[in-house]
Amino acid sequence: MASNTPHKSRRQGPVHDNFLEALRDLGKDFASDATTQVKQAFSADLPQSFGLSGTLNPNESLSLSQIEQAENRGKQQAEAAFTRQLEGLRQQQETYSRQKQAEIRQQIQLLKQEILAFAKTAGDFASEVQKATSQMPSSPGVYHKNFYIHLKSVISGLRQKVESSRQWLAAANTRASKRGYYWGQVGKSGAKYMLSSERYMVTSTG
Repeated sequence: MASNTPHKSRRQGPVHDNFLEALRDLGKDFASDATTQVKQAFSADLPQSFGLSGTLNPNESLSLSQIEQAENRGKQQAEAAFTRQLEGLRQQQETYSRQKQAEIRQQIQLLKQEILAFAKTAGDFASEVQKATSQMPSSPGVYHKNFYIHLKSVISGLRQKVESSRQWLAAANTRASKRGYYWGQVGKSGAKYMLSSERYMVTSTG
């Protein structure tokens, strides 16, 4: 007679933004699923669950080979389910990474365009400064003196900011160059380079 007990729906796993957290939870689910599958090997519906022939009578017991077969089948089913879930998780992570990379690439492109436009503006400003200082007024007065004092102050402030920005950019380019060299060596030598003293010197200096 069929049981009237309602079947419990399979618990939906939480959605993670972090790939490592999702992978850790997937490992927990695998361990739980493997335990469940192996336990089914010793339940009353063992033949139906694992394809074993024969019916157990009250005074009969399972042979060792049947138990081992059922246990192995349970582990295989759990491993297959884990592999499918892991592959799905990997595909989701790759899709998410591609989308984020596309967004960042677009944002970087816009920033580069703005920087180039600013650099052109700075060049135009330098051209105007050159025009302003190329000729002496025919009748110089206090107004002209104050104008050049103000212009000098503006240029001095800009020069300090440009120098500070230049130093920051040079340091950033140096760090980027070191990171490129580091990962290039890792690609060539693998773990051997990662454990070397040279790797420590590269990473410890920025």
